[in-house]
Amino acid sequence: MKVLKSAFIHEDLKNRIYSGEFNASSRLPSEKELAEYYGCSRPTLRKALASLEGCNLIARQQGVGSFLTAKGQHSSHEIQTASENSALFGIVFPGLGMSYVFDMFCSEVARILAQKDCSLVWGGSLVPASPTLWQDVRQICSKYIELNVDGVFFSPIEYTPLKDEINSFIVETFDRAHVPVVLIDSDIYDFPKRSAHDLVSLDHVQSSYILAKYMITQNIQNLHFLSPPMSARTIRLRQIGLREALFEAKIPIDPTRFHEGDPKDIQFIQSILDTGAQGIICSNDGTAIALLETLTTLGVSVPKDLIVSGFDNLSYLSHIKTPLTSIAQPTEMISSEAVRMMLDRIKNPTRPPRTMRIAGVLVERRSTKYGYDGD
Repeated sequence: MKVLKSAFIHEDLKNRIYSGEFNASSRLPSEKELAEYYGCSRPTLRKALASLEGCNLIARQQGVGSFLTAKGQHSSHEIQTASENSALFGIVFPGLGMSYVFDMFCSEVARILAQKDCSLVWGGSLVPASPTLWQDVRQICSKYIELNVDGVFFSPIEYTPLKDEINSFIVETFDRAHVPVVLIDSDIYDFPKRSAHDLVSLDHVQSSYILAKYMITQNIQNLHFLSPPMSARTIRLRQIGLREALFEAKIPIDPTRFHEGDPKDIQFIQSILDTGAQGIICSNDGTAIALLETLTTLGVSVPKDLIVSGFDNLSYLSHIKTPLTSIAQPTEMISSEAVRMMLDRIKNPTRPPRTMRIAGVLVERRSTKYGYDGD
């Protein structure tokens, strides 16, 4: 996450204090840890801490740290008692088992809510290819409204021509019922348009930029981007990150570098190879793994002839035939921020929507060691 203004950091830390996050130890993380977390300088962070101290929420001791005051702890207790205890939330995500990352988000959100004595209603999973998709959507929305849930965590669906209509229907249904929605992973609109809902996700632009820049340092000039049809809106943000890396490296930003198609389609993949491609960034690890299989069929050696990378850092990537370089999603931090956003939205229903993007981590493996021809 890149937050450069002390006012934003002050507001977020205040919400974290109110949520009770620091009650167990009665102290905030160190200045170094907080500065790294917010992606800011020490002076900027200290301005935020000074304003919290001015509100009598914390007390700072030079060389020791920042500690919650009695008011800080009491404020947290009052808010939790009024807004959190016994709260009930719903979740609408792509079908469990379809995506390792979304499964992790669901599990983490449930775990964090349980720690706050809140409950999560399961049964909100959607399968984009299901012939009863619309019926499933309406049933889930009706179920949550009948249960009078306090809020809904929603990750917009993809990989269906109905995605725009369905995603809009879901948020509009909960809006009419005055049920807060926190979006996880992506918005329901393409960038730069923004919905009126809180959003927390991977920093897709930054992550793609880091991945592309790393691949370019492997002497790659002809770098391409591959995504399957009807992918998530986050794909556009990842393409922006690639464009920025190409621009910085003074490599022509040719629109023919960006491809949408089936990674299992041999003719389609061959058409990319015919451009002289040296590297391909895939929109996610599933696409990358399918691409690796197609490249094997075509007799293309990875990484000797071509390098490949993906996003999400699936748990088994280090064990496949060609271990895949990937961007690790900070699922625990994203889930924690989603819960915090939701609880703050319940306390402050009229505040402007917030967007929080959290930096991913590059995990380097053999698939991007260009020219490597060994075990």
